[in-house]
Amino acid sequence: MNMNYKKFFGVFFVLLGLCNGGWAFELSGTVPVNQTSDTAANAKINATNLARRQILYNVLSQYAQREALNGLIHNSSSEELMDVIESTSVSNEQISSDSYSANITMNIDNEAAKRWLDSKGVQNWVPLKNSVEKFTALIVVQNGLVDWAELKRITRAGNVEIETQTIVGNQVVVKMPLNYRTKFTAAVRGAGWKYTDNGGVLQVWK
Repeated sequence: MNMNYKKFFGVFFVLLGLCNGGWAFELSGTVPVNQTSDTAANAKINATNLARRQILYNVLSQYAQREALNGLIHNSSSEELMDVIESTSVSNEQISSDSYSANITMNIDNEAAKRWLDSKGVQNWVPLKNSVEKFTALIVVQNGLVDWAELKRITRAGNVEIETQTIVGNQVVVKMPLNYRTKFTAAVRGAGWKYTDNGGVLQVWK
């Protein structure tokens, strides 16, 4: 993909803003765990710590730079990671004298997670509760209206309308709800499009 980054550098970061509204974003994940130790209590502690790290990566990797996030989670203490978790629930729990297994679900505190990532310098776009945050995308429509019509069909299938910001030649800067980002990238990939992230701005081309 050949893009004039200098030409659009200013556009990217001017448009990378947040819009307030009334939606809520719940960040949660579930993982199965199975640990053994010298006692069942220690096995449960190990399982919970493992689940916490896995869930934080699984969920936050959708909203943060993955390599930096992975390093941060690996190097953080269990106590520090606990501060990012809002609540925990357990199902299918099985305990023996030296083992513990269960399905562990954790809800992440959006605001705490964002503060944590920001304080550690990890680039992120974690959605805050009770806000309609939007992500910015630069879409290259080489085939003009044909490509644009295909993108419109994709977003309408997800009950989302593209909010057009600027059009320069065959490059269109748009905004869409942040909670649609993962579904959008999966949909365009399935339709044969390519994408990359540049400083939080999604770039899409075919």
